[in-house]
Amino acid sequence: MVHRVTTPRRRSFAVILGRGVRASGLALALLGAGCGSGKDPNAPSRPLPTYAGRAAELFDDGIEPAAVGLDFDKSYLPKSDPLLRERTQLGDAVVRVRVSTVTAKNDGPASTYQIGLQVLEKLTGEHPPPAKFTVQIDKTSEAHGIMKNFESRLVGYLFVAFVREFVRPDGDRDIHFHLTPDTKEVRAAVTDAATLAGIQGK
Repeated sequence: MVHRVTTPRRRSFAVILGRGVRASGLALALLGAGCGSGKDPNAPSRPLPTYAGRAAELFDDGIEPAAVGLDFDKSYLPKSDPLLRERTQLGDAVVRVRVSTVTAKNDGPASTYQIGLQVLEKLTGEHPPPAKFTVQIDKTSEAHGIMKNFESRLVGYLFVAFVREFVRPDGDRDIHFHLTPDTKEVRAAVTDAATLAGIQGK
């Protein structure tokens, strides 16, 4: 009696081969979906302005002297500060932050300071920065003198930060800012300004 064993083996091999081809095709399809979109994962998800004009005046990489105890005549009144309202209404977000790091880099005769900030709370705004982000103060900022005098002593300070993201000529992005005291008066003024403009809160 002759047993035919060739055909079943051929069929099994064909089934296995077919499954292997289908699995390979699926893997390639998934790989193509992940890598073939052509989109830059670091590209902004919204149009960003260039750093110029009124926006550059508002988000001037500045620090209110009152935020570091230098408002000796108590002239900083957030409720009546039109720039606070404008920064709240035109910025990406207003957040409470803590200074985590301060790094000074020599840039010719003047230093450039990089400040690491940690977000403690979002007060208002639809486009808050990451939980940890870095900003820069160079010699063109009025806050350069404050940084020169305080430097690492600012670590641990709390501020209310008005932030907005801008696109650079090379296509990269920068966050520019203005820092004010972290007080209940500033927070109340921010809430009032956001309410008037219909900006989303927390």
